[in-house]
Amino acid sequence: MVHTPAATVPIPPTTEDSHEAMQASGRCIHEEHVRSMEAVWHGEFSKLFSQFYPHLWYLIPSPAAPSPRWYRFRDSAKVRFSCQQCGNGWTSMKGRVIFWYYLNPQGVPVPEGYLHFKLYGQQCKRCKNGRFEMAMWYPEEVVKVLGNVYNRVGQTYYGFYQPPLRQDRRPGKPRTQHNAELCQACKDGECTNAH
Repeated sequence: MVHTPAATVPIPPTTEDSHEAMQASGRCIHEEHVRSMEAVWHGEFSKLFSQFYPHLWYLIPSPAAPSPRWYRFRDSAKVRFSCQQCGNGWTSMKGRVIFWYYLNPQGVPVPEGYLHFKLYGQQCKRCKNGRFEMAMWYPEEVVKVLGNVYNRVGQTYYGFYQPPLRQDRRPGKPRTQHNAELCQACKDGECTNAH
């Protein structure tokens, strides 16, 4: 029973149908989180990269490097994962993002820049379904990694001095060691301590 000031409301017993409804509800919440995080990524990107005006820059998710001639930048952050199959949740201090960037001097009417990125996932250790779950990024970690790549792009194309990279992370004490067998970035050879 749940006691509220207005009434006492019985909690219905869990059935297979209600379990499926809870899973569907969890998927909806996850999808809402993904949409809100897209807004954080695009908002911070626009705030930073609009400073390169009149050059236009575009943020584009990408499964792999667009071309070997593009510059590459790797960063990491504290992220959260939630298994869409069993609901298990965990935190990782080794959330990985790879950026590839290129300023096309032939852009019309002004040069255009492209910032492609790949967010790496991890597999659930509980159900080991072989599927990489997408990381849920904390907003301050998004700000940090986009600030770092903004400075790197500025150094490459706009004459910025080499600023120090922000390597701070949200506080946390992982309960288990990083498991390379479950890490997509490790499988791709991208999960080292170096940037």
